[in-house]
Amino acid sequence: MPRTKRNFQPNSYYHIYNRGNNKDAVLKHSSDKQIFVNLLYRHKNECNIKLVNYCIMDNHFHLIVKTNKDPKNLSKYMQKVLTSFAIQINRKHQRIGHAFQGRYNANLLPYKKDFIRARDYINKNPVVEGLVRKPSEYPWLKD
Repeated sequence: MPRTKRNFQPNSYYHIYNRGNNKDAVLKHSSDKQIFVNLLYRHKNECNIKLVNYCIMDNHFHLIVKTNKDPKNLSKYMQKVLTSFAIQINRKHQRIGHAFQGRYNANLLPYKKDFIRARDYINKNPVVEGLVRKPSEYPWLKD
């Protein structure tokens, strides 16, 4: 049975996240994180998506993105980023299969308080994991 299509809203913010397949640290190396960040920026303009916030951890990622008037572009954006990343990372590490576990999660942030809560949660990720003392010290976070 095919998956149901997502019903993204125009001009709306979304918290998007996923983790490595089998909980693997698919983004363990800084060069792998850089590949992922490069893909986020490479595809955002062609898909007309605003990349507001991100945090790239070893085994998962968080994004806050804003759709434009055509919300279907968000699916197109994520498909391009995740497929390109899987191809590059599999080639680099001589592996096969999915890089990330299942379908990415996308939560609508309809109110300003939801946006602030999601952004704060994302920014605290490296602090909670004990990697840095302040979010601003973590190189794989954009706020």
